[in-house]
Amino acid sequence: MKITVKNLGVLRQAEFDLGDLTIICGGNNSGKTYATYALYGFLKSWRNYRGSMRQGPKVPKRSIEELMDDGMAVIDLTEYVRKAEAALDAICKWYTGRLANVFAAPRERFRDAGFRVSLDRDALSESVKSKSIEESYGTRNRETFSIYTAKGSMELRISLLVEKRGIKVSVLPIQLRIAEAIDDIIFGKFLPDTFISSAERTGAAIFRKELNFARNRLLKEMSQADDNVDPRDLLYKSYQDYALPVENNVDFVRRLGNVAKDSSFLAN
Repeated sequence: MKITVKNLGVLRQAEFDLGDLTIICGGNNSGKTYATYALYGFLKSWRNYRGSMRQGPKVPKRSIEELMDDGMAVIDLTEYVRKAEAALDAICKWYTGRLANVFAAPRERFRDAGFRVSLDRDALSESVKSKSIEESYGTRNRETFSIYTAKGSMELRISLLVEKRGIKVSVLPIQLRIAEAIDDIIFGKFLPDTFISSAERTGAAIFRKELNFARNRLLKEMSQADDNVDPRDLLYKSYQDYALPVENNVDFVRRLGNVAKDSSFLAN
């Protein structure tokens, strides 16, 4: 996967490839933080853009009708691979517009910024063919449908696991989950869920206390706010002080105290 950035902090134009292990090194103020924060923010938020049926993969109406009528449907993934580049371009365009939020900085600084992810279509096809997935979904008491794809295949098979007679099956959650599964199959290998772990010890503790104060301010303002005030305005007001990776890192450090108190089920 190739990342291209422009006008991002001190980085006027830069490209770097991501492999199994990627190390970015350099002197102070050479752009390492800008590159890694921008990449982290993208990997952390791209699903937010794809999370709606409007922006995510379109599940054919015909396939849903077949699933409801016959109990089974097959979706060809070839077309989704073909459109993956255009989908990535749309995600990158959306993400570039919110870089200021990721860095908790004035929007003017990123007016001419650019962020782009490039993936090879052949690599995408090979990744899809290498997957083998068999998962079931539903409520706690009843499985509703299953998704299956075999290694070497470009087909996604969906099966209804309930008798429709006497049971109301909601179509929208099924559509959304199928769309998520398609995204996972197409992009999952290249755009994984991210995890941040910090090696520094003092800064996170300081930021943690400050963010605790920010949470307290948020709760206080929400309790005193007028009913007509949008809670999201208060949220952004309280949380736009720190870049997204710093905030996530602090949340991670904050949880360590509770994690340390847990005992392993293996030990038990």
